[in-house]
Amino acid sequence: MWIVGGAIYPFLSEVTKEVELLNIIFIRSVGAALILLLAVAVTNPASFKLVKFDKRLIPITISALIFSPIVGGAVAWSSSQEPGAVIALIYSILPAIAVVYASIKGIKPTRNSVLGVTIATVAVAFLVGAPDEPISALGTFVALLSVLAWFAATQIWITHVTGYPVLLGTAIQVSISAIAVGLLKLFIPTSPIASSDIFNFNMIFLIWALAAQYWAYLALTNRVSPELLTSFAFINPLVAGAIGFFIFDQSVSSIQIIAGVILLVGVYIVVREDLKKVR
Repeated sequence: MWIVGGAIYPFLSEVTKEVELLNIIFIRSVGAALILLLAVAVTNPASFKLVKFDKRLIPITISALIFSPIVGGAVAWSSSQEPGAVIALIYSILPAIAVVYASIKGIKPTRNSVLGVTIATVAVAFLVGAPDEPISALGTFVALLSVLAWFAATQIWITHVTGYPVLLGTAIQVSISAIAVGLLKLFIPTSPIASSDIFNFNMIFLIWALAAQYWAYLALTNRVSPELLTSFAFINPLVAGAIGFFIFDQSVSSIQIIAGVILLVGVYIVVREDLKKVR
């Protein structure tokens, strides 16, 4: 989840240059839903019988609509305005939000968890560095809103346990998102989806990445601490920077390399602390 999540941003920035935003969201949602439904059909086809149109679908539907089209649309739009690494940087505030929210609920994080989050937060500010492209205030604001929406959707998913197997629940959620985006396409004029839009290496990667990231993320929500769950946001800028360097020929400074090492130290402290809690 750490690696795939970080890789999304630079690839998404590239795709927005060729495909309309709503078409990107629709193709990703439908493709990911088909992959997840196929995975359920192969691994546990009998679980489809568990699906019922009852109150359990309410939190799934709400979280689905927040994750996509709201979060997916905001990230796609902001990626068309900002460098992918900047969007990844903004998402790095998620662990701090998780720690503060847990404290408000009376769940005090350990001192080492706070230390790890603090070290990683400081390091990530130096990791991305000043991007070559100009940054817009509106693009940054929309990216920030997507972070808050992502956190809200996560809390809804965690609070209202559906009882479905994780893979099936994820497949249902992404399928609802795909239906919602499809309905939006009926009312918002967009160009027809061409085969080149779908069979595009960057788009194919984004489809598989969406399916894999959602499944991994939702599977972890009730199994690890909030600090560890959201720690993917720290790795995102690191992965985005590495992909930008090796694939898209972006430069990386010595300060960014040092900051990346320090960031990994902070994440290590968070992971180690979480393992202590489990034991």
